[in-house]
Amino acid sequence: MDKATPTDMRKALEAVDALKKAGILFVPMPVLNDKDHSELQTQLLTRMVKLEAALNCK
Repeated sequence: MDKATPTDMRKALEAVDALKKAGILFVPMPVLNDKDHSELQTQLLTRMVKLEAALNCK
């Protein structure tokens, strides 16, 4: 596992802050490598689309 760059860490913390401000529960996940990071980002985007769709249905 590689240490996160300051830029990557800042982006991750900004995402956490945005989720927190929106009141969205989240689970922090450690990233193993670049491929794992990409897969987790894809899962995040998929979940955000589902959440938006669910909120628009109400």
